[in-house]
Amino acid sequence: MTEKSVQVGRLVCSVQGRDSGRFYLIVGIENQTGVWVADGEGRKVEKPKKKNVKHLKFYDIMAPAVVEKVSRGRKITNEDVRNELKSIV
Repeated sequence: MTEKSVQVGRLVCSVQGRDSGRFYLIVGIENQTGVWVADGEGRKVEKPKKKNVKHLKFYDIMAPAVVEKVSRGRKITNEDVRNELKSIV
């Protein structure tokens, strides 16, 4: 996994664990092997799930609204994440 591919706002799909097959957006980066993911419904932005990058499938799709908010230093909301996932998936 390259450093460039692990970015806040990137679409990922869980391939390991009980949430296997679910789509998430990366909402935070813990370290090189761990990221925080949320889907805005079952997994809220306030309490994201920590996932190992080895247990995720990365897509070349970014959520523009989330990326823009992060670049401006504003908070990501559950509604932002839900709307982006709905339009992407």
